[in-house]
Amino acid sequence: MFKKSKPKIEPPPMAPSIEEMLADMETFEVNQPTSTYSDNSELEHAILTEPENLSLSTWWQVFDEYDQKVKKLSATEGNLETQRNQLKECYAKLEKNADKLRDGIKKQQALAKEALKC
Repeated sequence: MFKKSKPKIEPPPMAPSIEEMLADMETFEVNQPTSTYSDNSELEHAILTEPENLSLSTWWQVFDEYDQKVKKLSATEGNLETQRNQLKECYAKLEKNADKLRDGIKKQQALAKEALKC
């Protein structure tokens, strides 16, 4: 009766080559938004009081500042973890040396008691 025909669609576009992507990257520019607030306290006040009236550039500024704070916090966390590990190693060494000193003191006390008995 009726024959089913294949849908008539165009083939998908070809992906750009590496050379085309590199050429595009050379011409690509990112324009950072400029801030309308001179002080962080003004910006924080504006965010808390009237967030719906903030411009897109202000939101980008907030995002960039937050991103920087997150990176700084992450780096600080890594430094603290490294320092904690170093402190644990130092504590282990100190405990080992303290045990050696305690053993030496006990031996000396035992020798002194033995010498006094004679």
